[in-house]
Amino acid sequence: MGKLNDIIGEYAAKNPVRFHIPGHKGKIYPADVTELFFTDNLYNPDFATNLILVLEDRIAKCFFKSRDVHSLISCSGATLCIQGSILALKNLKQAENDCKDLYIICGRESHISFVNAISLLNITALWVEPNEDFTEKISYFAQNNQHIIGVFVTSPDYFGDMKDIELISKECKKYSLNLVVDNSHGSHLAFYKDSTLHPINLGADISIDSIHKTLPALTGAALLHADKKFDKENLLRKSISMFSSTSPSYLILQSIETMIDFLEQRGLDEHERLINDIDLFRQKSESLGFIFKSGGFFDPYRIVLNCENSGKNLYYYLAGKNIFCEFFTEDSVIIIPGISNCHDDFIKLFDALKNFAEHNKIISVNSNKNIFYPNGFQFQ
Repeated sequence: MGKLNDIIGEYAAKNPVRFHIPGHKGKIYPADVTELFFTDNLYNPDFATNLILVLEDRIAKCFFKSRDVHSLISCSGATLCIQGSILALKNLKQAENDCKDLYIICGRESHISFVNAISLLNITALWVEPNEDFTEKISYFAQNNQHIIGVFVTSPDYFGDMKDIELISKECKKYSLNLVVDNSHGSHLAFYKDSTLHPINLGADISIDSIHKTLPALTGAALLHADKKFDKENLLRKSISMFSSTSPSYLILQSIETMIDFLEQRGLDEHERLINDIDLFRQKSESLGFIFKSGGFFDPYRIVLNCENSGKNLYYYLAGKNIFCEFFTEDSVIIIPGISNCHDDFIKLFDALKNFAEHNKIISVNSNKNIFYPNGFQFQ
């Protein structure tokens, strides 16, 4: 069975004369190629070459060992998967009923790419506000509107908060509504306790995984997973290709294949190692007085360090220690670890937090909350 990395590697090793795209002719990145007769075509897979279809099948089996699932690749991030999934739902609804006005039930925290997609496709949002019960709103909207194409939910969000996808899925099924979960920040959940937290295994019909965020793949790598009740080629891939670039990056494709090679062998073990590193880091840091966001439906891998009024100070303090975190708010620092982070990374992060605590006053508030007050420390 051929692999993209092997075939393209052999091609590059021949130092060929390249009269094809891209224009650097292999001088910058020898493995950067285009659709050639031996490299397959992402959005029009060759059943003879079979590179893309085999890779997608490997992805589905790697992520969902006990489920029969379609997996499709995006080299244009989760944005493309969101656009394609919404178009697919629209096409399904219009095939059932030739209606002009279409709606989708969606959480207010949905990503801007979703907002842009429904605007382009002329679909009206039925918003569920953060303080509202999602299942109750599904029931209300479904009973009062016959032209809903589906439900769109973001889980987990940027801060690691997760919705009860299993409960939402059951409510969707009552009204025959397809559930799409924007799992962009949760692709790693497929490797936590046999994938028990991944949306597909909780009842989602479609899940969008932005794998470059938390798994070892190049920026722009994403996956669309879908129940096999959907037609993979004539519905899903066709919908994706309507928005995709006709020049998908083969560097991203090769990185996805390399990722799957690794995850097939060590995905579960490495994610167990990572969760142990995270748990130990939390325990040690809590002994210094730091507190972490946790409880309820929460991504066990996401680290949100609460530090009231000092999020910015701590973020830049860590940067001064050559430790760069994802983001900060006034009261928190968001840390996104992955299996490419080694044990020593967490030791360095803890040592920096320890140094920060030594140079700042930590005041306990209401016995269960800590506030960090900068004390004139200098960046080092």
